[in-house]
Amino acid sequence: MRRGPLGALPQLSRNARRALVGVGALAFLNALALVAQAVALASVITTREGLPLLAVAILARAGLSWATESAAARAAAGAKEELRTQLLAKSFERGPGWIADRGTAELSVLATKSLDALDAYFTRYLPALVTAVIVPPLAGAWILFTDWPSAVLIAVTVPLIPVFAALIGWYTEKRVRKAADVTELLSAQLLELLRALPVLTVFGRAKQQAGAVKQIGEQHRKATMGTLRIAFLSALVLEIAASLSVALIAVGVGIRLVHGDMTLMTALVVLILAPECYLPLRAAGAAHHASEDGLEAVRRVAEVVEHEDKARPRLPGGSVHVDNLRVLRRGGFAPDGISFDVRPGEIYRLEGASGAGKSTTFQVLLGFVEPTDGTAFVAGDIAYVPQKPAFAAATPRAELELTVPGAEDIEQVADEVVAVHLLDRQITDLSTGERQRVAVARALLRVRHGATVLLLDEPTAHLDPVTSRKVDKAIKRASDTAAVVLASHRDKETTEDETVNRVVTEETQAERPKRLPIPWKGAGLGILAAVAGIALTALAAHLIARAAEMPPILTLSVLVVGVRTFALSKGVLRYVERLVTHDETFRLANGLRAELWLRLVRTQRRDGLQRLVEDTDTVRDLVPRVLLPPVVAIGAGIATTILFAFIDPAAALTLGGLLLAAGLAAPAVAVWMERRASTKLARGRRKVARDTINALVAAPDLIAHDAHHRLLAQLHAEDVELAGQTRRQAFGTGAATAIVLLATGAAALLCATTGNPVLGLVPLALAEPLAALPLAAQQRRALREASARLQFDAPERPEQQRGKRIRLENVDVRWPGATEPTLRDLHLNIEPGTHVAIVGPSGSGKSTLFALLLGFLQPERGIVELPRATWCPQEPMLVSTTVRENLRMSGQHDDEALRDALRKACLPEWADRLDTVIRPDQVSGGEAQRLALARALLHDADVVLLDEPTAHLDEPTARRLLEQLRQDGRTVLHITHRPDEAARADLVLDLGTPAYR
Repeated sequence: MRRGPLGALPQLSRNARRALVGVGALAFLNALALVAQAVALASVITTREGLPLLAVAILARAGLSWATESAAARAAAGAKEELRTQLLAKSFERGPGWIADRGTAELSVLATKSLDALDAYFTRYLPALVTAVIVPPLAGAWILFTDWPSAVLIAVTVPLIPVFAALIGWYTEKRVRKAADVTELLSAQLLELLRALPVLTVFGRAKQQAGAVKQIGEQHRKATMGTLRIAFLSALVLEIAASLSVALIAVGVGIRLVHGDMTLMTALVVLILAPECYLPLRAAGAAHHASEDGLEAVRRVAEVVEHEDKARPRLPGGSVHVDNLRVLRRGGFAPDGISFDVRPGEIYRLEGASGAGKSTTFQVLLGFVEPTDGTAFVAGDIAYVPQKPAFAAATPRAELELTVPGAEDIEQVADEVVAVHLLDRQITDLSTGERQRVAVARALLRVRHGATVLLLDEPTAHLDPVTSRKVDKAIKRASDTAAVVLASHRDKETTEDETVNRVVTEETQAERPKRLPIPWKGAGLGILAAVAGIALTALAAHLIARAAEMPPILTLSVLVVGVRTFALSKGVLRYVERLVTHDETFRLANGLRAELWLRLVRTQRRDGLQRLVEDTDTVRDLVPRVLLPPVVAIGAGIATTILFAFIDPAAALTLGGLLLAAGLAAPAVAVWMERRASTKLARGRRKVARDTINALVAAPDLIAHDAHHRLLAQLHAEDVELAGQTRRQAFGTGAATAIVLLATGAAALLCATTGNPVLGLVPLALAEPLAALPLAAQQRRALREASARLQFDAPERPEQQRGKRIRLENVDVRWPGATEPTLRDLHLNIEPGTHVAIVGPSGSGKSTLFALLLGFLQPERGIVELPRATWCPQEPMLVSTTVRENLRMSGQHDDEALRDALRKACLPEWADRLDTVIRPDQVSGGEAQRLALARALLHDADVVLLDEPTAHLDEPTARRLLEQLRQDGRTVLHITHRPDEAARADLVLDLGTPAYR
């Protein structure tokens, strides 16, 4: 792996190479302007001459600063765009198995949040690094020309700074990697918690997880703060080394002035230029931890991008050949020696019990899993319907357009599977059966447009019999031109045809953020650090002015001590301020994250991961950038103005007026010129993050349909738009920074005419605290929006009346944002111990009824009496941990209870696998459902709610499972699309008819 300050960036990013050249040229011009400004300012102070040259130099530095900031931001946006594209393209090339092993949450964080660290790298570190290479030699050469003793001292001390930086950088490298690991782990753990949030809520354990969320955040805080302590220590060492070196030069110059060995003008030039020999190195050191975060992200991207994989060619034709296929899985083979051949016009039905390897066979045919023995290959383009379809687009219509761009028969295909009414709905609002129909429509559309192999993994598992029959007919028609391999446990049945629609709009909780607290400890320390820097400049200038009068050397001792004291205190205060501020903001973010978790528990929002990670981190990052700079700038400005008032009231008025003008004008210009680019940029980043994780989750579906290339093109287009917003923001920030430099330069120019070195040099030291104001103003709206997304209204749900039976009278139930109630005037009276089968077409309100019984939805009207309920959902919601911990999500149980629950759920072979670590995509659909059922049976509740628990099971296993449930003795409400299961129930509730209304 490439090391050094640039890492693998130049090789991976053309924008990085361009940035090096552009920033280097601008740094050279800035060095020339800096020397001109120093000579002109010294001339104005001493002789009142050189005002035109000083004005031109100030204008040039302001313009060059503007150009540098814009160029750096442009390079950052371009580099992130390039690296994200390469990372995602390579991830898709390496396949869904590799993505799942690497972790979708971790990859998403790397592609978004981690790469965002390159902003600081390009805008802070790279300009400082290039400037450190160019400015010190040029400024040092001028000092050598005018005062060689000072040049010798600079030549001796300057090399110490990069040496210290390198030593501390090597020490922090491992810590940075560890912090990056913890950041990715944070996202992965939060994703697991969010995946299980609904069942944790039902089991009454969701609120307890607020402590776990806070603990995860605390681990992240400790790991990051451990890294920052070392990284900021580097900046402290560099700050002290630079400040003491400048102090030594100032003292040496003063002594030579006392002895008449140099002129005041030469002394002032040296005093102005000497800090500039250290400042770029110090700035590079201060930004080094930001560069490490960015380069660590680049290193991780390079590990993925530079790995060579052999592409699996797709052969032309239209056939499937499998010969003695065996795949080793959890100590056994599944499948174990399967063989078949399929050609267009044929439908091959994969048989076998749940866990026999049907889904694994599909994974092998798709090229996602390598066979242990035997052969399997597909000739022709593939269309695929997985057990658990995933989608990258927001609506079914957009998903179908992504699969086959320009298709004009989307509605015809959707009509074949009863999905026309779903096309413009949000995919996140669809039920499992509705999502299954969209997946079938997607595959059939691909067959219509050239796919010659159709693979279907239980395509009708969650569909009612009527819809299932229509889907089967559509598959039969598709087999005329495609070889079809079908896995299913369903028998085709016929019932009355009726489908009920539910129209749902976006959820709209009010978002009214509370005012975020200012980190006052950090702000106070920031003011003291800024004042120490100003005092250092003022005392050094005063020391030289007094020395030029050639007084006795002892009269300067107090000033010498003062210069050294402030040189030390400036660095120490800055170090403590950074640590305190970051610690305060991390603690604030952790508290907000824990509070947000409780809001998510009450609302069950679907965008929890973005809020828990992206928005919380945004608040954490922006609080010190938005809330602190105004406080520090005001404090430093007032302190300096008061100092000037004691020296020259007129100069104080001049300085105060220019500082006020710059403090108001610079942020206003930044906000006006960017035209809300910061807000759009924050929204764009959230969209890219959301689309990236959606793409990674949907990787199997996208790769199977060869649609990932088109999706990557869409993500690239979003990145290009994001880069445009970044450039607009940087243009505004650069213009505002130029205003700050013009204002402080003008103050220095006007005050220099007084002939007092203190008044002429101190205004230049105010540029640093004022320069942070424009970006703070630009990002204020983004901070407010992120804060609002963390603090949306989520009132506590009222406690429902609990009893032993289910009693509903005149109940209306509506989903948030729905145009009308899904269930209206509902009456139910179910006695304890009753086994109820709930039937009806997909979308008729079965899941809505369960949401009401579980407390996820509150009734609009009516009387509700509910017992304690446990739940086995359609989506098992397992997490990537051991079987034991998955089962204990329902409560603390001993191992024997866990084994007994597994036996009741018809998983006796899993009783000895409690320590087996599972991943949701590593178990079959039937196994996952039975694990979820075992978990539900362990919960102490009066009612068991089962949402299609046998959808992925073969008939014998399904019958055994339902017989076990009857022996449990509890009330059972069982959603099913199998008529034979409904026939064995004590009571059938048909939501496809108006009988209950």
